[in-house]
Amino acid sequence: LSHLSRRISEDTPHRRDLTHHPHSPIRHPPNTMGHHTRPESLVVTSHPSRPDNDAATDLASPFGKLDGVDRDDLRETAYEIFFTACRSSPGFGGRNALTYSPSEDGGGSGGPGSPVRANGVGMAVTSRIKRALGLKMLRRSQSRRTSSGPSSPNGHGHISNPGSSPGMAFTVPQVRSRRPMTSAEIMRHQMRVTEQSDNRLRKTLMRTLVGQMGRRAETIILPLELLRHLKPSEFNSSHEYHLWQKRHLKILETGLILHPSIPLDKPNTFAMRLRDISRACETKPMDTGKNSESMRTLCNCVVSLSWRSPDGSPTDVCHWADGFPFNVHIYNVLLYSIFDLKDDTLILDEIDELIELMKKTWSSLGINRSIHNLCFTWVLFEKYVATGQVEADLLCASLAMLAEVSNDAKRADREPIYVKMLASVLSTIKRWIEKRLLDYHGSFGRVQVSVTKILEEDVTGIAAAGVERGEEEKADSTGNRVDHYIRSSLRNAFAKTLENGSVNSISVEVQEVSEALLKLAEEAEELALKEKEMFSPVLKKWHPIAAGVAAVTLHTCYATLLKQYLAGASSLSNETISILQRAGKLEKVL
Repeated sequence: LSHLSRRISEDTPHRRDLTHHPHSPIRHPPNTMGHHTRPESLVVTSHPSRPDNDAATDLASPFGKLDGVDRDDLRETAYEIFFTACRSSPGFGGRNALTYSPSEDGGGSGGPGSPVRANGVGMAVTSRIKRALGLKMLRRSQSRRTSSGPSSPNGHGHISNPGSSPGMAFTVPQVRSRRPMTSAEIMRHQMRVTEQSDNRLRKTLMRTLVGQMGRRAETIILPLELLRHLKPSEFNSSHEYHLWQKRHLKILETGLILHPSIPLDKPNTFAMRLRDISRACETKPMDTGKNSESMRTLCNCVVSLSWRSPDGSPTDVCHWADGFPFNVHIYNVLLYSIFDLKDDTLILDEIDELIELMKKTWSSLGINRSIHNLCFTWVLFEKYVATGQVEADLLCASLAMLAEVSNDAKRADREPIYVKMLASVLSTIKRWIEKRLLDYHGSFGRVQVSVTKILEEDVTGIAAAGVERGEEEKADSTGNRVDHYIRSSLRNAFAKTLENGSVNSISVEVQEVSEALLKLAEEAEELALKEKEMFSPVLKKWHPIAAGVAAVTLHTCYATLLKQYLAGASSLSNETISILQRAGKLEKVL
């Protein structure tokens, strides 16, 4: 993280607008990540239970918040953009529905275990991305990957989703047959989109693309087309239609006014009119009829704001969802759909195909490979923290992706917005990590030899990839940080012993002070042994005398209390002699 932070602070040369050319190919991942294996004995939290609210709340999004748009709004919009971008792909209404066979054994590589592709994008029996990131296959049964009813180009399967709210639940009809789910059905299930919403989206696209089926997704202003083509009669109630209308107007306002890809002139008449229409819709639905003046005004404003270019020249791409951080929030919602709804510490085996389909949204969202790698790294790390730090695979996978980010950070053609994102993500992760390293005795449980192996190979490998000059200076800086972590953690651990049991009232006035000091010496000795056995073997990779620093810190902490006691002692009593003898024993241990 430190190496990357230094790199992004360097001068950035002039670059193209990344939102206009998001066609760089995705690479998942390099051969250097093939050594990642599942650390069976790794436990990185002192609490084996799932919840860790403090850890989750400490990790704020590095991309900021979007005012007026909640996660459900982003989820619906993300699915609409995803489906529109993938509409010509098999399984999304194309000529041939795309199916796949689930993995029964979940193992192997090459041969029968290799991805099986049909019609360009296929469903994989094994996952190349999972293998490279060290993630295990789910090994789910066939029923988990099938849907009731006959296969159809529309992919309408009824899916039971017990984890969602009653309003979002899917019904299960009488089972007539079992068939593999299409990628469209998997994504709809993962995004918790109702069949009714899916049908409305399909109808809108059919009406919009009459006579122009080859139209590119990045030329479609999707919220505007939905508002134009869908009527109140296609909803369950007028209230539902009103809420739906307000959502799309909020999305347009967010993408075109609050977070535009191209900065707006101030004041901008079109922006003011769009904002007025959105405010008016807060109280009552907007008339979207053919003769509606408000609808004509809306179309004029949205089209004018979307089809702008930085220099005023004609453009072949509309900009309504590619402004930062709006685009990144939408894309992250798509990335979160790779996690299993039944256990969000696990990633679906179909991640390869889902990621491949998500690439189709890059041109609409202004995403490129470097931004994807950075977002994917963040999503893996954030999910690891949010799920209580119980799944070590997620941490290892985020570390592997961080190696990809390190390679991207070396590129000479880094975009300014990417540099901004990179700095924010790295600083957020670093703050969270450092807070726990400053008290690693309280943050980490028993770390087995596998952890040492991970730290030796992965962290050192990432650092080595980024070190091109000044190695001694950077190594010294790393050693100083580790020295700081050791001293801070031992002081915190020692202080906690003062707060527990009879030690919490230790002072020169307390009658039982001698017993408290004797007990404290014993606990300090236990802390030293724990440090030597569990943490020093890991920390010595970055600090040659890690155990010595810990010993000196404990020695200083105990000596401070001992001096206070001796300063208040009026004579050399038997209790004082016992304390001095016990202190001598502790000193020998240290």
